[in-house]
Amino acid sequence: MDIPEQLQEKLESFARLSKVVRVGMLVSAIALLVGGYYFGIYQQANAELSQLKAKELSLQRRLSEVRSVAANLKAFEKELEALEERFTLALRSLPNEKQMEVLLTDINNLGKTVGVEIKSFKRQPEKLHDFYAEVPLAIELEGNFHDIARFFDRMAKLSRIVNMDEIKMHVASEDADGTVVTVSGTAVTYRFLEQV
Repeated sequence: MDIPEQLQEKLESFARLSKVVRVGMLVSAIALLVGGYYFGIYQQANAELSQLKAKELSLQRRLSEVRSVAANLKAFEKELEALEERFTLALRSLPNEKQMEVLLTDINNLGKTVGVEIKSFKRQPEKLHDFYAEVPLAIELEGNFHDIARFFDRMAKLSRIVNMDEIKMHVASEDADGTVVTVSGTAVTYRFLEQV
């Protein structure tokens, strides 16, 4: 094997140096190679490895969550059905805007059924909350005491939520047939605010 002349001369001059200098130069060369590798390649690769390990851990957690959901999918579906059923029942108790007129008609018909005359029924300004609106209705009724009590009892049993507030009662007339009572107050119902 032929070694180029320049390289051969350098090797010979290296061989003529003292043993201490040769060892020092060799150690320096190795230190330069190791340092270059550490700072140039190893640190960057180590940083990438740390990032990849963190990403792997995150993906493992996500996989665990997905497996948990997949294992309990039937239970989640049943829970979702139950929540939808409860939501539907809640909507029956909280009518939307279209169903409000039906509710008002139901209350009016209820009054006629029990023998109470509804003298006035005025819708007041709504009070908005998160997902529902409070709908106050100024109401004035007239009838005998027992019929009015029956009216309130049946109104409490409606599928819709209707609360009576600020009730004032006074005797309108009294005779041998009975006592006619006038009741005024605020019937408060609620309606569901549809998402826009």
